[in-house]
Amino acid sequence: MRIAITGAAGGIGTVLLRRLDRSRFELLALDLEPIEVTAPDQSRRLDLRDPDQLVDAFAGVQAVVHLGAVPHEDTFETILEHNIVGTRNVYDAAVAAGVSRVVFASSAHVTGFYPWGHRTGPDDAPRPDTYYALSKLYGENLGRVFHQRFGIEVVNLRIGGFTPEPWGPWLRSGWLSFDDATRLFTAALTAPDVGYLTCYGVSANTRPMHSRQGWDVLGYRPVDDAEDHPAARVDEPVLSWQGEDFTDPGYFGTPDHPRHPGPAAP
Repeated sequence: MRIAITGAAGGIGTVLLRRLDRSRFELLALDLEPIEVTAPDQSRRLDLRDPDQLVDAFAGVQAVVHLGAVPHEDTFETILEHNIVGTRNVYDAAVAAGVSRVVFASSAHVTGFYPWGHRTGPDDAPRPDTYYALSKLYGENLGRVFHQRFGIEVVNLRIGGFTPEPWGPWLRSGWLSFDDATRLFTAALTAPDVGYLTCYGVSANTRPMHSRQGWDVLGYRPVDDAEDHPAARVDEPVLSWQGEDFTDPGYFGTPDHPRHPGPAAP
C-alpha cells in the first residue's frame, strides 16, 4: 500500500517513518520542511496551501495520513491558513487523485472543555478549547462531508498526549506511546470497511479519560500503560477541564506568544 504522510517532519510523522512496517507500506513523506528518508521511502517538500502540489504528490497513493498542521494554539488567521484551508486542500486533492482513505490526526482537545473525571467518547458533543481544537473539529466534519459526497473512507484519530514517557495526571489518563501510535495508525490504514469513524488515540491506560469506542472496528489493541511509569503516578493538582492548559484564557501555545491576543478573562 502506497501511503502519503503530510507533516512527516513533525513528532508523529517522524515516529511513523521510523516504525511503520515497510513490508506493508511504501511511504511518501511530505512536509514544508526537508525530510531525511531511507530507501525505498520517498520524500517531497510541498506546501499544503498549494492544491496543485498536493494533487501531483497524491498520484498513485492509496491512503493519506494527514498530520500536517500548526500543532498548537495560534492566531485565528494562522490556524485558518494552515489547518483549515490546508486540510480542505488535502481532501480536494485526495478525491482528485483517487485516494481511497484519509487518516486524519485530530486531537483530544476537541472535547477539552469536558470536566475532569468525565469519560469522554466520540458521541459526546464537541467542546473545543482553542482555535487549534476548533480546526481539528472542522477537519473531522470535513471528512464526513467528503465521505458522504465522494465515498472516501475517513478515520479521525483524536490523539491524546503523544510523548516518549508519561508524567503527571493528564498523561496518566491520556497518554499515547510511540509503539501504540504505530499500532493505531497501522490499524487505521488497514482495517476493512471503516466508512467514517472517529475514535480517541490513547494507550491502554489503567485510568483512562476517554472511551475505547471504535477500537474494535479498527482492530486496535494497545499494549502500553502509563501506570507502568513512576513519573505518571505523581499526584499533582489538575485543572477543572480535560484540556488543562489549553482551557486557560491566556494560553497561546508557543514561547513567542505567551499570552492570547484576545480579550482578557473577566
